[in-house]
Amino acid sequence: MKRRIIACAALVTVFALLCGCTLPWQSSGRDVVMTVSGAQIEEDLYAYYLAQILHEPEKYGLTDPDRKAAEDKTVQLCTEYVAVNSMFADEGLTLTPEYKNRIAENVSTKWGFYKNFYEKVGIRKQTVTKYETNTAKREMLIAHKYGEGGSAAVPKIELDAFYAVNYVTFQSINGYLTRTGSNGKSERLPPQEIAAVEDRFKQMCELVRTGSSLEEVAKANASSAYILSAEAETLTINRTTNNYPPEFFSKVQQMDVGSPCVIEAKDYIFLVVKLADKNDENLQAHRMACLLEKCAEPFQGDLTAVISGYKVQKDSSALGKIFGTVSKRF
Repeated sequence: MKRRIIACAALVTVFALLCGCTLPWQSSGRDVVMTVSGAQIEEDLYAYYLAQILHEPEKYGLTDPDRKAAEDKTVQLCTEYVAVNSMFADEGLTLTPEYKNRIAENVSTKWGFYKNFYEKVGIRKQTVTKYETNTAKREMLIAHKYGEGGSAAVPKIELDAFYAVNYVTFQSINGYLTRTGSNGKSERLPPQEIAAVEDRFKQMCELVRTGSSLEEVAKANASSAYILSAEAETLTINRTTNNYPPEFFSKVQQMDVGSPCVIEAKDYIFLVVKLADKNDENLQAHRMACLLEKCAEPFQGDLTAVISGYKVQKDSSALGKIFGTVSKRF
């Protein structure tokens, strides 16, 4: 399978070069800063991937990367961009309406938040669309091969086990142990106020333990200081979420289903009731996320096999200029 993918991807590129054609993901007029077996990477797409790396270097296995480290990783990601497009075409896949809608929503959201930054470093809205489209293609390729009916389909029992280890579903009332100081910055509450908040959450926990619902308790205490919401939240999170303190996931995972518990983590405090997986209405919604996480490593092997047949050429001077432009924004 891997040999066929490599051969077909190479044939597509060679045919395009011989015929003078432009592949769908190739240059649309901007300066080309690198080529991957003939497929062209424009300056703004390179800048987009570089910005991703400089924004979250740890996500890419880097710590405070210098120019060379950042450049090497960006070149790798741009090469994978070409490989994903080639593999997607080779498999004869087309984006589903659901993915097209998600691409449009993601592009709109990102452009709304980061437009000023994008424009300052020369990134166009079309570039964000290219990135989101490539991400969608990557997901569809994983589902095509490793999902139900795929050539290397992951058995349902393995996905269920993966979900059980890496996801938890719970209801919670959330509170915080900070306030805004006179200097406008967040500061931890004085010890006596922290003790008062802790006592309040212990009282609420006891009410739930003795038969009150979490929703009832949340409404009854909505006006209490340092409680974030009048409604109890029901959520499913995975162990890598950054919306909760790092220790929160493991503490919830160790809880007994149905029993309330107060969890204090960093500057937050939670009254939590863990829900059973079998009652989780969102279980199916997380199947794809489980598949993407579980199959990330073998799919990376697929990409490596394709990339091994590529020839990469880059304009080092142009890449250096892009690094200077983007890095000064971080």
